[in-house]
Amino acid sequence: MLESKVSKNASCSGKQRFFQWVDSTWAVMALAVLLTSLGCGNEQGVATVQKPTRNSPLKSETTIVGRNLPTEPEPEAPVQPTVPAVHLSEQHESASLVKQGDVLPDMQLNDPEGQSHSLHSLLGEGVTVVCFWSGDSPASVQQLQDTGPEIVDPFKDRGVEVVSINYGQSAEEIRKVTDQVEFSEKVLMDPQGEALSQVATRYLPRTYLVDATGKVVWFDMEYSPSTRRHLIQAIECTVGQSDSSVIQD
Repeated sequence: MLESKVSKNASCSGKQRFFQWVDSTWAVMALAVLLTSLGCGNEQGVATVQKPTRNSPLKSETTIVGRNLPTEPEPEAPVQPTVPAVHLSEQHESASLVKQGDVLPDMQLNDPEGQSHSLHSLLGEGVTVVCFWSGDSPASVQQLQDTGPEIVDPFKDRGVEVVSINYGQSAEEIRKVTDQVEFSEKVLMDPQGEALSQVATRYLPRTYLVDATGKVVWFDMEYSPSTRRHLIQAIECTVGQSDSSVIQD
């Protein structure tokens, strides 16, 4: 009986120690897991604290290099003016005896004071505007009025000359018109239309832009805002080419 109790007590004690060992093992494992968890958090915290707060210069440079920076558009080259094209209908073609590229015939004509002049002797070293006009044409009178501020003032210093040829009027009639519009450029007289008949059969006013040799650079057979604009464009183009040639020489 005593041995049986001792054996029984021993068995109970063994079981208790086993369970105590299991409990202590789990406790140790749980503690280890807890410490490991705390340790990782601390390491992350340390890593976070020790991480530099400023950007690396190399990283900044890499970022800038890799970025698609907007580029400013290249400035466009200035558009060079060109001599306007002369478009003629069949009717205008037949009425024009001197056209673009032809040489304006030389003419010996008197001015209102009675002095004789050769047309070609009055041409400038650059380009010359030669207009045939009549005081009976409102468009002609408007052209004379515009010539001073639109042609003479901007281009006189650049070698541009103006010669006007009046058709069919007396010296007194010519002076009345030119005084009214303050036209002070050279005026020649063509009372019988002999000069005009060498360049055209009809249509006034007529405007020719010629070079120093009398070659027609551009012309028109009316006067309107479009004519004035094209004439100025032709002058700018021709004078600009002459200026460039002088600079290169």
